[in-house]
Amino acid sequence: MGLERVAELIKEGGYRRVLIQLPEGLKERAAEISERLTGETGCTVIISGDPCYGACDLADSEAEALGCSALFHFGHSQILKNTAVPVHYVEVKSGWDPLPLLARNIELLPRRLGLVTTVQHVHLLGAVASFLKDAGFDVRIGRAGGRAAYEGQVLGCSFASARDVADEVDAFLYIGTGDFHPLGVALSTGKKVLALDLEKGELRDMDGLKDAMLRRRFAQIAKAKEAKSFGIVVGEKQGQRRLGLATRLLKTLEEHGRRGYLISLREITPDALLPFRHMDAFVNTACPRVTVDDAERYPKPLLTPVELEIVLGTGEWEDYEMDEIG
Repeated sequence: MGLERVAELIKEGGYRRVLIQLPEGLKERAAEISERLTGETGCTVIISGDPCYGACDLADSEAEALGCSALFHFGHSQILKNTAVPVHYVEVKSGWDPLPLLARNIELLPRRLGLVTTVQHVHLLGAVASFLKDAGFDVRIGRAGGRAAYEGQVLGCSFASARDVADEVDAFLYIGTGDFHPLGVALSTGKKVLALDLEKGELRDMDGLKDAMLRRRFAQIAKAKEAKSFGIVVGEKQGQRRLGLATRLLKTLEEHGRRGYLISLREITPDALLPFRHMDAFVNTACPRVTVDDAERYPKPLLTPVELEIVLGTGEWEDYEMDEIG
């Protein structure tokens, strides 16, 4: 995890009090990390207890309010440049070896493959690419783009590295865990995506999940067709705030004879929108994952900006794509 380097940075910066921000999967190690850093540096360590969903969700303002000299953000690569206090990103590398699982499933892979992954597994791409090339595969890894810091890296709101090589491959191989990121690659590129799940030890074809997700999104769009009033959610978190987009959507709604209302939220939840139940539908301009993962939890349709265009007739279902933050 690089705690030695974290301790060095604390000493170099002369920090007397710091805030550490951990993703949910690392919070069980919060006490261990705090004790070690305090023991090695004498610095007061405060653990951020709020949920952390990514590098878009920095606790820099909280660090400033607590009188901390710096924030140490674990588990993600840098997105934001301007912060309230200095932010140090502590990337966490997975310890899995993907090659045995890859070898067991190699006969199921198309010959022209693009490789994608998330930041905690990006160090594995070189070994995977070499293994596949030695086995006769044509392998492509896209350039870093959008919010990605590394070649082949995708985020829940940015799939530019996949699109960079989409025309050169027959399918993508996602190295990592979970379904959301490979689903995003499938939707943003239109290509087949196979997910090599290092946690479950299996290779999954994402076509079925992609079709099911599109059916759910189509149902949300259909429900919103008759909506007369829309709440446009503006994220308060710096890395999710798209106020310019929200105001453009507000104008578009007015041009189509619909009413729109801007609603600012830090955490987008069904309970947070419940007081606005007099509105017919909502459009989320903050974290795209909230819309795709959790829409069924909301009593009213929750749309992406792209889906609102389809509702209003300015976009086509055939051109459906993932909402991304550039």
